[in-house]
Amino acid sequence: MKIKGDMPMDIVVTFKHLEPTEAIKKYAETKISKLEKYLNDIIEAHVTLSMERVQHKESGAASIKLVAKNITINAQEESSDIYAAIDLLTDKVETQIRKHKEKSREKFKDSEQTEIFMQEMSAPDIEIIDNYEIKQMDLHEAVNRLNKKNENFIIFKNKESFKNSVLYAKDNGEYAVIEINS
Repeated sequence: MKIKGDMPMDIVVTFKHLEPTEAIKKYAETKISKLEKYLNDIIEAHVTLSMERVQHKESGAASIKLVAKNITINAQEESSDIYAAIDLLTDKVETQIRKHKEKSREKFKDSEQTEIFMQEMSAPDIEIIDNYEIKQMDLHEAVNRLNKKNENFIIFKNKESFKNSVLYAKDNGEYAVIEINS
């Protein structure tokens, strides 16, 4: 990304079948350099200006190869006047840059929405139980109740410690108790 003060893009203007003049070259460079306000990471621009004779009429043609960080744009325009061809060319390139930016925005937006969707899809379903009854019992009773309910855990008030406790079955078949300090 270019920041004000960075080196300007490299603009090369080539003439074919056209007398090279400083005025035409400056005009082309000025018009092309204005494209940086639409795409600020332009590295170089190769502009070819030519006059062609079609059916006894002269026609000005302008073409460009614009190289930026993530895009290369090629365009060509013709007109009865070389200055008009340059104007048409820069308008065409500006349109292509806007389309590229819009596609990039849509692609980013789509990828962002896909990521959110995937996160929602991978989020586990959580069941909220707001009326869980905590009964007072000893550890032996808690183990029996846990086995009968076929649950992963049981919350109870331990008769011996008078603390709320969580009893759960470990993967190895043993049991563990968490006593909650309140």
